[in-house]
Amino acid sequence: MNKKKLIAVDFDNTICIHDYPNIGEPLPLAFEVMKELQEAGHRLILWTCREGETLQNAINFCKENGVEFVSHNTNTKEDAYVWPSSRKVLADIHIDDRNIGGFPGWKKVREIILENKKSS
Repeated sequence: MNKKKLIAVDFDNTICIHDYPNIGEPLPLAFEVMKELQEAGHRLILWTCREGETLQNAINFCKENGVEFVSHNTNTKEDAYVWPSSRKVLADIHIDDRNIGGFPGWKKVREIILENKKSS
């Protein structure tokens, strides 16, 4: 089964090296794998503690690197009805450096989501 996923992606220490409030260097393979996820039909939400100007800077940085998100720190318009007043983002997968065991890196993300399609 190759169900398309809604994936929430953190920014600092997940897409880029942490340098808040600045934008750090991209982590290896971050933009490459996120583009592959989108090309495979998955939808990405930017899910970060950044807000205001620092959020807009992160959105712009990602767009400049070829990745645009379906929403930023909120549920998509299509999914907002599920939890209309919740701060919790509805997603099938959360990619974050605060996972149990830490962030496995983008090579592992590619392997789990894209290369092991039968297990998803």
